[in-house]
Amino acid sequence: MVINTVVLGDFQTNCYCVRPDEKTRKCLIIDPGLDPAVLVQYLQNEQLDPAVIALTHGHVDHIAGVETLRQHWPKAKTAIHTADGDMLSDPAKNLSLVAGYMVMARPAEILWDSEQELKLAGMSFLLLHTPGHTPGGICLYSAKEGLAFVGDTLFAGGIGRTDFDRGDYNQLIDSIQNKLLTLPEATKIYPGHGPTSTIGREKHSNPFLAVGGSL
Repeated sequence: MVINTVVLGDFQTNCYCVRPDEKTRKCLIIDPGLDPAVLVQYLQNEQLDPAVIALTHGHVDHIAGVETLRQHWPKAKTAIHTADGDMLSDPAKNLSLVAGYMVMARPAEILWDSEQELKLAGMSFLLLHTPGHTPGGICLYSAKEGLAFVGDTLFAGGIGRTDFDRGDYNQLIDSIQNKLLTLPEATKIYPGHGPTSTIGREKHSNPFLAVGGSL
């Protein structure tokens, strides 16, 4: 699996371009954020063809580039969990209204509503529903590759914010404890912001997950 990271916008969102190997042109795009011009330029320069745009959740800094990618690659299918589906078209719910961006996107072509095995751009993932940061937060786990794209659920040394509308701290901690920390400790995590880490490192050293840890 080839993973290229393009950091986008003022919120420094990690947008991931993922494909099975170097020869494959079809790719999976995870979380195209604000200021997507650099992402478009990268994809065009590398002659890559987005097949699926997967959204880990519906906040503006993860969805703002969706319509730009659709304009350039109209065959690409956008996917999001059904619990966050309405955030695409609602600037209040996706937080773009308060951030001053007013982002609105058309509905997703694919709505996930259960944990399942997925085939995305020729690659296999297990969809994990990890609500808490948002109701429809998801992670994409590849057992074969030993990695997970975790959005804003878990960070290196941190966890997703829960003080936004529809955030739930207890639910987020439950998601992390029961969906992510149960993965093999060697699993590499690719978060929505900041550096990569591993499940083992976060399990043993993340201050928010240690006994007595708190926001």
